[in-house]
Amino acid sequence: MAGLVEYNRKRNFQKTAEPKGRAGRTNQSVFVVQRHAARRLHFDFRIQVNGALASWAVPKGPPQEQGEKRLAIHVEDHPLDYAGFEGDIPKGNYGAGHVDIWDEGTFEVEGAESAAAQIERGDLKLRLTGKRLNGRFVLVKLRHSARPNEWLFIHKSDPAVSAARSDRSETPAAKPEGQRANAKRTGATGATSAKISDLEALQGAKKSPMPSQISLTLAQLQTKAFSGAEWLFEIKWDGERALGILRPGDFELRARSGRNITAEYPELKEIGRQFNAREAILDGEIVVLDEQGRSDFRRIQPRFGVLNPPPALQQKNPVTYYAFDLLYCDGYDLRRVALEGRKALLQKLLRTSDKIRFSDHVIENGVELFAMAREQELEGIIAKRRDSRYAGKRTSDWVKLKIVHDLDVVIGGWTAPRKTRDHFGSLLMGLYQGSDLKYIGSVGTGFDQELLAKTAETLRQLAAAVCPFSTVPQLKETAHWVTPELVARVKYGQWTNDKKLRQPVFLGFQEDREARDCHFETQGTATAPQAMPQQKQTVRSPESSRVKAAGITAGAAGTSLAHAKNLEQELAEGKGEALNVELDGKKLSLTHLNKPFFPQPRLRKRDVLLYYLRIAPCLLPFLKDRPLVLKRYPDGIAGKFFFQKEASESRPEWLRTVDIFSKERGATMPYIIANDRATLLYLTNLGCIDHNPWSSCFDDQEHPDYIFFDLDPTEGTPFESALLVASAIYAQLQALELRCYLKTSGASGFHIFVPIVRKYSYEQARLFAGAIGQRVQTELPKLVTFERIVSKRRKGTVLIDALQNALGKPLAAAYSLRPFPGAPVSTPVTESELAKKMRPEQLNVETIFQRLKRYGDLWKDFWENRQLLDEAVNRAE
Repeated sequence: MAGLVEYNRKRNFQKTAEPKGRAGRTNQSVFVVQRHAARRLHFDFRIQVNGALASWAVPKGPPQEQGEKRLAIHVEDHPLDYAGFEGDIPKGNYGAGHVDIWDEGTFEVEGAESAAAQIERGDLKLRLTGKRLNGRFVLVKLRHSARPNEWLFIHKSDPAVSAARSDRSETPAAKPEGQRANAKRTGATGATSAKISDLEALQGAKKSPMPSQISLTLAQLQTKAFSGAEWLFEIKWDGERALGILRPGDFELRARSGRNITAEYPELKEIGRQFNAREAILDGEIVVLDEQGRSDFRRIQPRFGVLNPPPALQQKNPVTYYAFDLLYCDGYDLRRVALEGRKALLQKLLRTSDKIRFSDHVIENGVELFAMAREQELEGIIAKRRDSRYAGKRTSDWVKLKIVHDLDVVIGGWTAPRKTRDHFGSLLMGLYQGSDLKYIGSVGTGFDQELLAKTAETLRQLAAAVCPFSTVPQLKETAHWVTPELVARVKYGQWTNDKKLRQPVFLGFQEDREARDCHFETQGTATAPQAMPQQKQTVRSPESSRVKAAGITAGAAGTSLAHAKNLEQELAEGKGEALNVELDGKKLSLTHLNKPFFPQPRLRKRDVLLYYLRIAPCLLPFLKDRPLVLKRYPDGIAGKFFFQKEASESRPEWLRTVDIFSKERGATMPYIIANDRATLLYLTNLGCIDHNPWSSCFDDQEHPDYIFFDLDPTEGTPFESALLVASAIYAQLQALELRCYLKTSGASGFHIFVPIVRKYSYEQARLFAGAIGQRVQTELPKLVTFERIVSKRRKGTVLIDALQNALGKPLAAAYSLRPFPGAPVSTPVTESELAKKMRPEQLNVETIFQRLKRYGDLWKDFWENRQLLDEAVNRAE
């Protein structure tokens, strides 16, 4: 037929298994979406029109969310039989690559015109009923595009709930005659499309946007192999742990630390083409295999940190990604799904190759797998509870059983070389016990000449005058000390009675490991969990190791500090990395306590927690019952930050949340409410350095109970100018007999708050603030601006931002620490200070409590002074 001439011209059917171009027929109007891993990964959307499939290539995949738009390239018609095609198009052929069916179903044309007529007109309206795509969609031709075949694919609306939709997983769409019989599956290795019904059927799966941050789940160490019907057992791979993040048109690898390592392993970019999903997050291990297929840590070491490695290095040390978990897939967060279900879906969607493989497992027979692993000289095995959720932390639901004794150690120094050796003799190793770094021996084997030279240069850069070990080791050779930042992986024979490593061999450096995380308790010398019989037993690891790491004595109920005074003392004086606490009857875990959060003054996470514990009585009244927008700095102010509105699934049961409708999502999401100290510390532990509440409460979201003036000086404008504008606003409010409260923003700006009765809308609040701003601009025309676009503001001006008085627009609360150098605090100030040469950098975490002693809490009576605006408006008129 004429419509398939171009299709046939492009293909040699002696070399490709694609269906030949011929007319077809069916009683229903069908559509199909195929995921096509060609030279560039894309999706193909096809609908039946006049005996063929009208087709569009959609580079970033079809729109799934209501209102979403995608570029679509109109291509040649395809035969109806192509709707059933899955498999490989061989190299050298048009469109070479792998094809999977991503979605399929039926459609109805909306309007009186036929589909062909609407395509001819450039405006096609459809109602799709598929496994992933459901609802009203539009394809619109771009009239003024440089390319005549460019269209927009738009998701207009979701379907109403109907019997037809609820039954669609039971009744597949009718296929064109002969379609499945002629479908080819060449070169496929088991990957199929995940239906929405598959995802919805997984208990614990939650409809959600892709999370921006995920903490890895880590296994605890166990000393004896066991079997049990509640467990599955995998091979333990020895390489670099990495999350694989698939987005439309992109694939990214993130190391355990969160560092983007995609450029270090360019050959793994193809993983995005091997996984049949539009968006996904995989968990796995990057390894280099030896000739027997065993992972070898020393072979992957030369790949660490090398960006865009040359082809010679890629060939000498070729990497493979072993995927063992699936955390997110096409709109569903799977972390609360049982492990066995996650792995089944992972295996279903993954098309394996020499670059990506599925890490398989056995059920129950752990002892047998361990024996096999020992026989083949593997590193060990991992035991995981079949029903375990993805905890995002170290958990006893995952247990590692090692055959090769290895561990991560901290390098505290080096010894002078002997005889013919160059650079250094050995590295001095240590592990932390509490806050003390204990010497555990030296390692001098495992280095070649190139590595000796490279390591020596690193050691020189870290040179230190003082021994970092708690006790200076007695050595024959001269010792040189370094700052304890380097982490190395070593293997060893056994431990001696005095806690030294026997026969250690250097394997490589661990660039994404923190030295402070290398403890005796987590590296294998703590009391091991109770050995398990080979029958169906449950692993339950005692809390003793975690307690010792935190420097706290354990009671019968585990690690517990029952009183805030004890907690305050521990945060102020303790040195441990972790702490479990019971505060106001709520249990929470505080972690990575010694991680730097501010460089100057040097503040660790424990210092920020201590600040919020002490300031809580002043701060909490301004957070109470208000939805919070979280701004998280997991690595302190020097690291990257991200915003978070939705409360995490892994939150404590006691954490209070409220469901609030989100226009962007078209559904409700849980926001966190911080009414107590436990929640405040929980948020701080997540990396929330400042706290940003709404100006209305959750039970009456449309009516704020304060109006604020946010003064934002243009870059380079002196702080005195902001104070001058603040003084003018203050004078206007005083003239209207309105009580107002003043504070620094904690950055370069200034805030003025007016408490009001909860009866006015946000629009009324904006109009009032805007009217005051207009009066001040008339008074200070050269100083005040309302231009919100920074690049368009005049230099030396101050923005009076009234538009921030809006639903869901947060502002830093009074007494909130701010994420800027110097650790400034958004500090309440007096009226008289407006006229003084006040410097905002002087109002910080080190001075705030002195101010409280001197002035008291200047905002203490804030909520006792809610005011009506009506009389003030009358006075203004």
